[in-house]
Amino acid sequence: MSSMILDTFAGGESLWSGDVAYGQGPFPGGRLGARIAGTAASERLPADWRGARSLQFMVYNPLSEAVVGGIELYDTAALASPNREFGDCVDLRRSLLLGEGVTFVVIRIDPIRTARGDRMLDLANVKRVALRMPARRPDGEALAVSSLLLSEQAEEPDDSFQPQPGDTILIIHHLDISCYTYLPEQYREPDDVADLEQAVVREKARLTDTIAVANTNGKAARYAQAALLAADIALKGRPLLAWHFGPAAKRRNLTGALRELERHRGELAALLSSRQHEDDEDDSNHASPSAVKPLPQLRSLTVRGDAFVDAAGTPQLVCAMSYHNEGALLDYFAPEQHKVEIYAVGGGSRYDIEWSPVYEAFHRHPGTARAGWQGWCGHLIKDQWAMGGRKENVVICLENEHILEAIDRYNEEHLDDWRHLPHLMYAILGYELSYMCYCDKSLSRFRNWLAERHGSIEALNAVWGTSYASFAEAVPPPADGGAPAADANRAAWFDWADWNTRRFTDHLLRVKRNVRRLEPRLPLCAGGTSSMLSAANGTTGIDEELMINEVDDVILHEGNDLLGIDLFRALAETPKPIVDPEQGGDNSRWLLNYLHGKSTISKFWWPKQPSRQFPSSTLMAPAHGNAPIAEVAGYLYTALDVRRLNKEITAFWTVSREVAILYSKTNVVQVPPELMKGDSTPYLNSLREAYEAARCLDAGITFISEKQLCRDVAFTFKLIVLPAAKHMPPAVFAALDRYVRNGGHVLVLPESLTHDEYNRPQPYLAQWGFRVDNTIVPQVAGLGEAVQRYDQSLAQEVRYEPGVSREAARVHPDLASVRICVSGLWQHVFAPDAEVLAADSAGCPLLLKRRQEAGTIWYAAGSLQRSSLGGILDVLFAETGVLRPLKITDPLGKRIEGLEARLVRRQHDDLVYVANESGRPVRFVLHTNRPVHRIRELRSLQFWQQPEGDIRNGETLLLSLMEDPAIRFGQHVI
Repeated sequence: MSSMILDTFAGGESLWSGDVAYGQGPFPGGRLGARIAGTAASERLPADWRGARSLQFMVYNPLSEAVVGGIELYDTAALASPNREFGDCVDLRRSLLLGEGVTFVVIRIDPIRTARGDRMLDLANVKRVALRMPARRPDGEALAVSSLLLSEQAEEPDDSFQPQPGDTILIIHHLDISCYTYLPEQYREPDDVADLEQAVVREKARLTDTIAVANTNGKAARYAQAALLAADIALKGRPLLAWHFGPAAKRRNLTGALRELERHRGELAALLSSRQHEDDEDDSNHASPSAVKPLPQLRSLTVRGDAFVDAAGTPQLVCAMSYHNEGALLDYFAPEQHKVEIYAVGGGSRYDIEWSPVYEAFHRHPGTARAGWQGWCGHLIKDQWAMGGRKENVVICLENEHILEAIDRYNEEHLDDWRHLPHLMYAILGYELSYMCYCDKSLSRFRNWLAERHGSIEALNAVWGTSYASFAEAVPPPADGGAPAADANRAAWFDWADWNTRRFTDHLLRVKRNVRRLEPRLPLCAGGTSSMLSAANGTTGIDEELMINEVDDVILHEGNDLLGIDLFRALAETPKPIVDPEQGGDNSRWLLNYLHGKSTISKFWWPKQPSRQFPSSTLMAPAHGNAPIAEVAGYLYTALDVRRLNKEITAFWTVSREVAILYSKTNVVQVPPELMKGDSTPYLNSLREAYEAARCLDAGITFISEKQLCRDVAFTFKLIVLPAAKHMPPAVFAALDRYVRNGGHVLVLPESLTHDEYNRPQPYLAQWGFRVDNTIVPQVAGLGEAVQRYDQSLAQEVRYEPGVSREAARVHPDLASVRICVSGLWQHVFAPDAEVLAADSAGCPLLLKRRQEAGTIWYAAGSLQRSSLGGILDVLFAETGVLRPLKITDPLGKRIEGLEARLVRRQHDDLVYVANESGRPVRFVLHTNRPVHRIRELRSLQFWQQPEGDIRNGETLLLSLMEDPAIRFGQHVI
């Protein structure tokens, strides 16, 4: 067939819904197209695509960075399919890698598979096309699309397109992506870009010579060598990539490289020429503060408390980069094979399951597939959402004896694949896990558990509101996709979800025993990190508190979320190292993760080549992605900092934590069904707001679980915060009440303490002297589109109605500096013997304080804005005597929201870290209660004149505030 134009996008009647502006997307060369922002969909295009070999179109990206777009194709069967939301369509919504300038997109369609992998798109009946482009920028910029057509060309642009040298060609075949520059050898570089290239070449040579002199003099210039590596990426590596080939990208990359090279050459030359000096460099008994420690023998490290230690007992930190076990990066990063996932939980991975005994058992025996569950399966083993491997749903039941036997055989067969790895520090049984099954054996085990928990069927009926004659009749609410139905019995679901965590933990224990029999010494762990802070926790089987204390030898925490690190540390009954096998995100929180307690991190990712199927991962990769060259170099600098400053970093693990936030499993599980597919819940939102407000008040913050409350762990804390803990078991409230009556202090955030774990109203607040006469709860306005998260689970943004906004018109003198505002949930609270600390203009209380025997309760009547909550907590920290030897402010003495700082006291200095997540550069001042005679920032090794300075957004500084012992003892020595 000859080419058939489906739409030119140049003018006329629009065939598309969405933010589409025909004729307003000018391309270089004069071609017109349509500006598209967000999703544009059409069901008015020609439906018969037979005879064409590819679908093609052009995209113009005017932005100063590469972005990811997408396309979806639906045939008649897809639109009518009950499995449409489970991938029964061509789903390439995150597959278009669009660099600056013009990209020619070529999608092979003869044939093309649906996302499930078990059906081809019917080209005779293509009924819907959806194009997805990034949202419009604040300045109005949006991408443009032109000339959607069917072509007889299979894997090259249609003859009518006439690409120019330097344009980008993007080829997609099924899920695989190829992206290259068209005729790069015929492209003529602008003169200024050519000049920049030569400047970088010259500066590289100068720095190389300077490094050689430094090495001759016995100074290792590791940081300067990192700048050379980053410059090679800008000069040689990125120009090979189509999305970095254009002149604007080259200008940015080369300019950044030149700055790094010049900075390091200047610093080295200053030392070599005697313009500057390192401290006591001639004293061989003292190591230079700039010396990077050699990588320890990783396999020889042992677990001691919360750290991996060497033979001398010194804590060691490990910094790795995913997928690197050889090559130049090993000068900076530890081998990734310091850890290994052995897939022991399910007996194989989505990549290799076809060669596992589990695959044979799955297809040979009945009852091996998971029953009653269509939601995300975690990595047990793979479903339609799983990244990598063949497209086939292999979703196993862990109750089936054939599967369990096959798992054991898999572990025995693959033992030698990992146990002799030379750098191995720990093995992961499995992670990014999720499990739920409704098979007959599951139901039988669940009923036995119900009988043990409730004792009698009458007691169960009273809790569930049912009328079963025996436990044999009890059934859990069925799952409707990835959550229970909207009218599910929430009491029954709570028990089912609670039991499911016990059931899955028991499976992990079984697997650990099997592996431990084969390998008796190596530390083991498992995990499902995101589940503990997910609205869908009740569907996952994940209870990290059980797993950390019953399964883990080391604690697995994936990702860079600081709240999760502090939570997992708090859940451990005995200290254990925290390990991260795959940390995404940029460089800004990397060092902070170590400061909060991680012993090992494998950073995701620095791939050997761009991703085959996931361009969003490519754009996160340091060498290939959008990161400026200075940030690329920053990855290398951070890796060196972690090795050089391991003692200073691990010193912060001892910071005292006198304030705890309640982590309530009950409120993570007892969630309205309509929110379980959402990205958060009111409790999780309140939990995070409390944590983010508290961590920027210069004191260590931790968490307390319901189990720990019941063990009276609360008495170790000076203040406990209850973040919208609506549901609480009676035994937990009794423990909390015991803490308060015996002198404890509690801040209650709404809507807390109104129901028990089975969603039954309880008079807890009345026992504390508070009465809520009216509650206005923001209603759910809707759910956004399902988005695949880093662990491949799906979640939808929850949008709420605005609720109530109030501001304090009258406040207690102690709170005079705090602007108290609430926004969202609102309660009209009556407490006749409580002190009103803040009230609105109508006299309605916003914050109350009440004595409860020896303790104190503060009650917030509305959802406090973060700045208000931070101000209130600042006052409460002082009132309850929380130890804070450090205070960080702006030059006017005011708190800086988003600035985190901690202090560790040593014999002759104070170590302080400052991390800026305020969204802007700020100037800060440090206030301590100890003399300071010399200040040094330990990452840059620069001396400061005063305990104040500037910090960029996303930057973490590490400072030594030194006291001179000679001055302390009156010897004013010059």
